[in-house]
Amino acid sequence: MATLVGEADGQRPVSGVGFDDVHAHDRTAVLVGIGLLWFGLLSGFLPDMAEHFASTTAKPYETVTHLHAALSFGWMVLLSWQMVRVRAGNMGAHRAAGRRYGALVAGALVVTAIGTIWASDRAKLVIDPAWPVQRLATQLGHLVPFAALTAAALLQTRQPGAHKRLLIMAMAAVLDTGLTRWMGDSIIDILGAGPAGQTLSRFPLTWGMLVLLAGYDLLTRRRLHPQFVPAAAFILATEAASIWLYFQPWWPATARGLLGV
Repeated sequence: MATLVGEADGQRPVSGVGFDDVHAHDRTAVLVGIGLLWFGLLSGFLPDMAEHFASTTAKPYETVTHLHAALSFGWMVLLSWQMVRVRAGNMGAHRAAGRRYGALVAGALVVTAIGTIWASDRAKLVIDPAWPVQRLATQLGHLVPFAALTAAALLQTRQPGAHKRLLIMAMAAVLDTGLTRWMGDSIIDILGAGPAGQTLSRFPLTWGMLVLLAGYDLLTRRRLHPQFVPAAAFILATEAASIWLYFQPWWPATARGLLGV
């Protein structure tokens, strides 16, 4: 049974608290984490969608894009509702919902993400043949770690410490898809369109979430979760690879080939 370790008696948290144990502040930390994920995603996508629908010249979203948006919202609702079940102590319902919907929704989310990237990038190239098709690299730089870490999290439901951390890290990997729509162009205007500008316009919220998660574990457990370093390294390596790919002279032609344009 999970052990609850708190500070009600005025003592400092025990340094030996396990990651599968429940620290007194864990539920608040998860609540804040999911709240930050909601903010990061909605702050970018909602204004972008409002601008799109207000435009009289914008090409309508593809059907797959609508489906992906619905699944993305549904995934965040599922994560939030699962958090509520844990806070209420209803672990049976939490596990049942995870088994019933987790892999199904996550799999559909990844498939529609690929479809959305393919359809939207093709549409942009039709409208503007000079559109920077090399952005496909950074789009994959978000999607690949999300898919891999979500799969890893769903395979580790019997290890709650790893399960919830990997789910949050997976969402953190795509968090900047909202920031790019919100502040990406402004960051590039300031830093330029080189590696620094492209990197800092596409990944800083992910880094912030990783720092917060690492800091929380160091404060409450006095150490990092064993899976944090490899998972974080995978995210950072994928991001670095996507930026490297972005600037390779042969990549635009390859990206056009992948998109069939």
